Amino acid sequence: MATKKQVEEAIFALEGFRVEFDLLDPKRSLPEYEWRAMAPQRWKISEWKNERLAAYRLLAKGLTVYRGDGSPVPRDMQLGNLRDGYYEAAYGPIARAGAEKPSNVIRMAGRERASGVASRERKPRRR
Repeated sequence: MATKKQVEEAIFALEGFRVEFDLLDPKRSLPEYEWRAMAPQRWKISEWKNERLAAYRLLAKGLTVYRGDGSPVPRDMQLGNLRDGYYEAAYGPIARAGAEKPSNVIRMAGRERASGVASRERKPRRR
């Protein structure tokens, strides 16, 4: 058995986002968070709650999930997007700014013209 804080920390350590349980009886112990692998990125919060928190359903009134900036999540969203918010809060934006283009990308159409190689067209086979 574990305390509320231990379960919340175990979820953060494994899943990568913070939660807070609203328990019916705050003094009661909770079962340990038994999962050993992170939930899939494409799952939504509601799917994660239904699958992973079944053991806590009768012990808690509710659960609040938090974004990386510490604000509660107001609606259902994919776990991958939720986890990205924690990365952005710690390290800054994930995507490059719209004006910035990577310096190592070459457009193929321009490369063909520069190298003098004509585009490859398939010729019909003889039978």
